[in-house]
Amino acid sequence: MRLRGRPRRAGAWCVLAGCAGLGMLALAAAGARTARAAGGFPGAHTSSAGMPMHGRPLPDSVLATVGDGRIVGAAAFGRQWAAVSPPARPDSLDAAGARRFLDLLVDKEVLAERAVRERYAWTPSESTQVANLGDRLVMRVALDSALAGLVRERLARGEPPLEPEPLGVALRETTVARLRIVYDAPLLERLAQAFAALSPPSADAALAARAGAGAPLPSFAADDLPREVAQSEVGPYRVAEMRDAWARLDPLYRPRVETADQVRDLVKNGLFQRALRREAERRHLDRHPRVLETLARQREYLAVESYVNHEVFAHIPSDSVTLRREYDRDPSAWTLPARFRVVMLVLPGKPEATRMALTLRDAAQADSLVARGLRQGVDYRAQITAADDSALFSAARRSGTDAVLGPDSTAGGWQVARVGAFSAPRPRGFDEVEAELAQRWTDAEGERRLVILMASLRRKTRIVVNERGLERLVRLGLPTAAGPGH
Repeated sequence: MRLRGRPRRAGAWCVLAGCAGLGMLALAAAGARTARAAGGFPGAHTSSAGMPMHGRPLPDSVLATVGDGRIVGAAAFGRQWAAVSPPARPDSLDAAGARRFLDLLVDKEVLAERAVRERYAWTPSESTQVANLGDRLVMRVALDSALAGLVRERLARGEPPLEPEPLGVALRETTVARLRIVYDAPLLERLAQAFAALSPPSADAALAARAGAGAPLPSFAADDLPREVAQSEVGPYRVAEMRDAWARLDPLYRPRVETADQVRDLVKNGLFQRALRREAERRHLDRHPRVLETLARQREYLAVESYVNHEVFAHIPSDSVTLRREYDRDPSAWTLPARFRVVMLVLPGKPEATRMALTLRDAAQADSLVARGLRQGVDYRAQITAADDSALFSAARRSGTDAVLGPDSTAGGWQVARVGAFSAPRPRGFDEVEAELAQRWTDAEGERRLVILMASLRRKTRIVVNERGLERLVRLGLPTAAGPGH
């Protein structure tokens, strides 16, 4: 009997464990199933005005309270409704849809309230994640503050407003001008030669680097690494620092560097960031409310993830005997259905789609299109079954291999497809599907156990729902401005 490793991280199952400060709200399928169609929560206390224990009615800005102090506000409801799409939320904001979505947000708070009581040790990766997030937030606040200051200065001088990118360049130049930088010109030239020796960047190479294949770094001479390429009011800038900054930069956004002036710009960027960081430290921006609030949400997300893993996924058996039993329940469920390979594109207008249909009729041109797309990180190939798209599958069966279907109007635009090879249904044995079966089993069993856990937590939690406030929100619509907070 083979045993599986530790359960997967519960990112998909952290119902409503969303880190709203990062623009995310994770509403998983399990959450949708825990929503009560009839309204109301087991163990909840509700009234038309929403009357918490202290006896005062809730204001319309508060839709529900959970436990000792958590609230679901109308502004947060609006933000999170906008952040996700069906089926993660109901299709429409009618009374039933709003109530189901409120149920999900209440579940989020119920789960978080319980999870934060635990004291799970973070993994090294999680500790690094939080530290890096904190650093990025501090630098963002410092940059925003500096940009706002420059805007005010320009306005006072009667200078015209700038777009974000030139404003950022102006801030950098203004800042570095005060740093009195002195460059090592011969070293700048040597570094420029090392950068110029790199192959010109391409989209497919950059995507491969993002996927972990690694992107080439400039080959600086070993004895140049400790050298100071520049001196400034905020200290020296060494070649090793430049190399490390380049390595951290996303390969898709690395500029082409070939000249000493372009290397000089890299030095300016590094010293500008150092000056910004020192200003952030001087002003103690790590205590800024925006930073503290976002970090608190991230810590809560990790707490919920750990709690769900510990309470749900850690108890799911995933050994080969269990998986084999699941497979034997219905081996036919793992049969690969009949399918066509197709080359498919969706274009914004019918004229473009018509021209593309003409291109796809030529097999060589179709192959060339696929190859170009793959080099750019786009795959136009797909496999379709009757379950995926019954109309397209039926059309492919009628027309046969090498036919071109469309242009056809779809919700996303005008679709054209070249029909490729047909594959008949094929049974698959246990060994072939074991990995896929393990994932499906973990998902399904995790959902079942999470529903049970949530029902138990709700019974133990005092929940007050402001029915009047929810009715008002449905009647008037979502808040137009949903800023931070509840």
